[in-house]
Amino acid sequence: MDNLVPVHVGLMGHIDHGKTALAQVLSEKVSTAGLDKHPQAQKRGITIDLGFTMFILDNYLVTLVDAPGHADLIRSVVAGANIIDAAILVVAADEGPKVQTGEHLIVLQSMGVEKILVAMTKTDIVASSKLKNVEEKIRLILAETSFADAEIVSVSAIKEEGIDRLRSTLLRILSPRMRNKESPLSVPIDHAFPVKGHGTVVTGTIQRGRISLGDIVEIAPLGKASRVRSIQTFGENRETASAGDRVGVNIPEIDDTEITRGDYLCAPLSMTRATAFLARLEINPLYKGRITKRMTVSVSAGMPVVTGQILPLIVIDNTNVVQDKIVTLEFNAALLLQKPIALTKGTKVLLLRTDLPPTQMRIVASGEVVDIPGKMILSRPRTRVGSVQRVREKDALVESLASKKEVAERLVGSKVTTASGVVGVIKQTFGTRGVVSVEFKGSVKESDTVTYQRLTEEEYKFGQ
Repeated sequence: MDNLVPVHVGLMGHIDHGKTALAQVLSEKVSTAGLDKHPQAQKRGITIDLGFTMFILDNYLVTLVDAPGHADLIRSVVAGANIIDAAILVVAADEGPKVQTGEHLIVLQSMGVEKILVAMTKTDIVASSKLKNVEEKIRLILAETSFADAEIVSVSAIKEEGIDRLRSTLLRILSPRMRNKESPLSVPIDHAFPVKGHGTVVTGTIQRGRISLGDIVEIAPLGKASRVRSIQTFGENRETASAGDRVGVNIPEIDDTEITRGDYLCAPLSMTRATAFLARLEINPLYKGRITKRMTVSVSAGMPVVTGQILPLIVIDNTNVVQDKIVTLEFNAALLLQKPIALTKGTKVLLLRTDLPPTQMRIVASGEVVDIPGKMILSRPRTRVGSVQRVREKDALVESLASKKEVAERLVGSKVTTASGVVGVIKQTFGTRGVVSVEFKGSVKESDTVTYQRLTEEEYKFGQ
């Protein structure tokens, strides 16, 4: 295996469209939770977890990442999309493309996956005349994405028809991402379990860096460390592994019950424990809902998918100011998380509305992490509204911006604006009842509305 180039290929598609059957035909070895070994998966007859299987294709060691197709399990699909180099989108010929077909395409596109092919399955039970119609429907959906030129391959996993063509097509599109082997170790964990006599084993795909026997590693954001006792790739022992390799790592000094999917096996102190972060995002044009302050979303940032709240932001004089809603396609936001995750700048972010029915587009926006402050300190506007009481030769008297003279004195030098956009500066107080003198850079009249706004800083947390 050491001479093979590791690549990871996602199997995406609607429930019962034949992903797992296709994985069985293609695969040579099964890893953690591969091919629906989970008891609930066998009971329900569906994939409920990420499955990992392997086969060799030319000079590639291909890991298939079988993502669940059930609409309720979209979080696992997003988690799987974070670790793949290419994807096979599975569409059953007897049903054609479904809502989740389009949803999975948006996930792949948002996560930066550039190469996909479409496997049209169950072709042995559908008349050839219908196959052409289904292919046309698939093409229409692909045309709305960056995958318009993706090849469609007809297959039957039961009869093993079209499998050789599927393999050759996959080989043609495979192009492994540049592997960063020199940065600190980072492995998003997809499974953790105990092995009798050995202790905890975690499995995942090395995103960057290297790992060797005897290394001290950390589980983030847990903050606990352990020495690496053993490393395996699909059952084969190895002394070292690097970016791109799928590994199982024995870390006996940490209890498996303390580790959850989305935690990271990493170099000590190399990742930030985050309960909030700043992101630059772009709205999914197919999402029809609103994005408002404190709206609850599922936040995918790397492997973990956690519940969060969104705070729309605009930048005023290098200050992040909280807004009530989003009105532009691209926007800045603060994400407040219900529980901490391990994070680095530049991590891809996807926002989901899992509270919506699967018949609606649930992918809200995508982008990347731009900053991870220790505390989420943001500004919000405080507004006072007054009106022009009297217009004089060089200024105007404005009332109701302050309740008394002492408050008005603190406003001297501040900028104000009328409803028509005329800007003025408060020059001095007038009388004892909070009236102020304002010099405007334009004409105003009595009863014009005048607004004073200032920014106040505040710490924001999830649910508070």
